[in-house]
This record gives sequence, C-alpha cells and structure tokens, in this order.
Amino acid sequence: MSLASECGWALIRAFAVAVAALIVGHLVRDLIVTASRRERAAAWFLLLTPYLTPAPVVGYAYGSFALSLLHHPAWNQVFYGALLWLKLAPLAALVLYFAPSALSSEAIHCHRLLTTRSPARRIRDFLFRVRGSARPSGAAFALVFLSAFTEFEIASLVGIKTWTVVLFDAHAGGLQLTQSLRLVFLPAVVEAAILLAGMAVLVGIRPPAHRLSRERSRDLPQSGRSAWGFLAVDFGVVTVAPLTIVLRGTVQGISVLFQDFVLGKDIVASLIFAVAGAACAYLVASTWSYGRKRMGWAFVACFPGLLGPLVLGLLILAVFQLPGLRAAYDTPLPLLLALTLLFLPFALLLRMLLTIHRPVEALHAARLLGESTSASVRGRGQAISRFIQTRGRFWVLFLLFSWGYFDLTASSLLAPTRLTPVFVRLYNLMHYGQMAVLSAMVCAALCVPLILLGAAAGFRALLLRAEFNG
Repeated sequence: MSLASECGWALIRAFAVAVAALIVGHLVRDLIVTASRRERAAAWFLLLTPYLTPAPVVGYAYGSFALSLLHHPAWNQVFYGALLWLKLAPLAALVLYFAPSALSSEAIHCHRLLTTRSPARRIRDFLFRVRGSARPSGAAFALVFLSAFTEFEIASLVGIKTWTVVLFDAHAGGLQLTQSLRLVFLPAVVEAAILLAGMAVLVGIRPPAHRLSRERSRDLPQSGRSAWGFLAVDFGVVTVAPLTIVLRGTVQGISVLFQDFVLGKDIVASLIFAVAGAACAYLVASTWSYGRKRMGWAFVACFPGLLGPLVLGLLILAVFQLPGLRAAYDTPLPLLLALTLLFLPFALLLRMLLTIHRPVEALHAARLLGESTSASVRGRGQAISRFIQTRGRFWVLFLLFSWGYFDLTASSLLAPTRLTPVFVRLYNLMHYGQMAVLSAMVCAALCVPLILLGAAAGFRALLLRAEFNG
C-alpha cells in the first residue's frame, strides 16, 4: 500500500477520532464545570492521567494483544482507533474547558426550559451548545486531528502501518533525505491546512462577558453518568492496564537490571534534553505571551511545532545538512531546536492559562502585605506573592519536562550519536516482545520523572518554609 493511500486512511481515522473526542470532550467539560470541589478534583485526575501516560508505554503494553489480531487487520484498526480516541479525548476536554464560549449558563438553562423532555432533547441540547461554542470546538477538533494524524509511537508498536510508520521505517532503512521530504509533502499539506484553519478559529476567540456558572446542575444526570463512565474507562484502559502489564515482569528483571545498569547514560541524556527543551520553550512562550503584536509572531512560531514530530524532525534534519550548518549536525542543537518548537504551542497555551486564571484577589492581598511598614509582615507578604506566582509555573515546567523526557520520534531522528535518549533505546527493544528485563528498564525510566518531581517539590517546600520562617 502506498504512502498516499496510508495518508488517506490516516485522514479518515483522524477525522473520526477528532469527532468522537469532541463529543466526549463536551460531556466531560460539562461535568467538570458543574461538579462539586471533590468531584472536580477526581475528574481532573482521571482526565489528565491518561493524557500524560507515555505513548510508548501504552503501545508496548498492548503490543502482544495486537499480535493476536494480526490475522484480523480490520479489528486491529478499530482497536488502534479506540486507543487514539481514549488517549486524545482529554485534549479536547481541556481545550473546551479553558477556551471561552459564546454561551452563558443562563442561555443554556433557558434553552433547556424551552425544550420538551424527550429522548431527542439531549441531542438538541448538545447541538445547541456545539453551535454556541463553535470556535472552541473547532480549535479542539484541529488539535486532536493533528495529534491523531501524526501519531507514530502507538501505531508502530501495535502493528498499524500508518503513513508515519511507513515513512519512518523507510527513512531508517536508508531512504535518502530528499526522497523522504518528497514523500512527506502530501501529509504536510494536510497538516498545514488543518493547522491554518485551527489558527484562524483561535484568532477569532474573544473572552466572554462572564464565566460559566460553577453551580451544580441537576438537568443532565444521564450525561454526567456517561462522562464519569468514560473517565473510568479511559483511566483503566490507557493508564491502569498498561502499567499493570509493564510492571508485571519488573520483579523478575530488576535484579538483572541492577547488575549492569546500562540505561544510566541514556537517562542522563533524556534529562538533559528534557530540561533544556522545556526551559527554552517556556522562556520563548513567556516572552511572547503578552501583547497582540507578540501574539501574532507567537502563532507563526507555533506553526512548525504543530506539524508533528516526524515532519518537523525531517525538516530540521534537512536544514542541518545544509553547507553552513552541517558542522552542527551531530550535536545536541538539532534535537534541542526540535523539542523547543514542539513544546512551544503547549507552553504558550499554558502560560496564557496561568495569566487568565491567576488568583488576582489573593495576589493583590499579598502585595498589600508587602507594602506594610513592618519588616516581618512585608517579608511574609513578598514570600506569599512569590509562592502564588511560581506555583503554576512549577507545574507548567514539569509538564513540559515530562513531554521532553518521553519524546521518541524527534529524538530518534535528531539525537547525537553519543547522547541517545532512553526511550529511543527502549523503543528499539520493544519490537522484540515483552521481557522481564525490558519491563524493569521501562519501570526504571518511568520512575525518574516521579523521583525528580518529589525531590523538586520537597526542595521547593523547604525553601518556602525557610522564607516564611525568616
């Protein structure tokens, strides 16, 4: 099957996944908006955990099951599409939750009062809300479509020959870069068209006159149960089951792993690139997240990152083979540039969200304390102000760091020979099946970000305690 036909199938699959994710995203968004504080915390946990579960781990866990469907390719395609839907639906819910809607809670309530109670009412309510939030829905559709269309890690491990897998395997097998760029032209045109449409929608979004009400709603019990059901299934399929499968052989392989811990150098390489990529993307996003003119340049800069890691990696590969830049080809610079461009759209979005949802009242009160005539009160006020301002930044940087640490596609194409990221090595081993030692390796690689998170959070807590006590 040619790459053009695979691109066509990927387009159909991405369209179906994006539509399904949009439907579920509206249900989950409504659940989070109307839930109580405890329910909202549980919903956020169930929503974010599957999205942050590394794709190579999901593909590795379900690789054996996909082999059982080897003689049933249609069912394997359905299985892969369902995995993509479960993995990417949280992205649609996040965009719909944070992007402003043209409808207020009062307008939605009045529309419900005007409709009769019938089975078709839920469909009419849903379509009414979709029309009222057309721009956020369009942005969510574009982001999910691009993520599904350019997906590589899960497809390669569950035996799905998407255009990304075909092109990556051909390039790794010795295909010349000029031929790779020629083949990638058609997928890049599709991605650029969807990206431009999504950016046009995003530019038109304006803040609403008032935020949606956070009061609990009793009008949609069925949709609430459906949203909770989806979150439970999503958490079980994308996070619990893969981690259970991956950790199953850890006990048997852990002793062998520590006898010769060959992953140490690769983990250090992943940490270096993740920290550097997250820091660069965050700094660039912080520079461009204020002012209309800067936002225009930020949208232009986000364009390469949303093309996906494979297309972006091949383009950067071509750039660094030009005569003037060939000396930097086998250095960390190409991969660092790729990670910065890949994370820039998400870093910009997260920085904008920090600005929009900043606790203005608490920050103003802390600044008033910082202007006190008492030195101790003034110091406490300044410490509280710094705590409020840096709390969100800490989690943004950790998210960007995690994405860089778990990156596979760009790292496979652009990593220098002496600094191989850990998941590139693990990905190559995953094709040989599930082994106890490999499970232990994956477990060790997964624990590193969690250990660093705990250490960073503890160190930050000690600094804050010392600052408050001082």
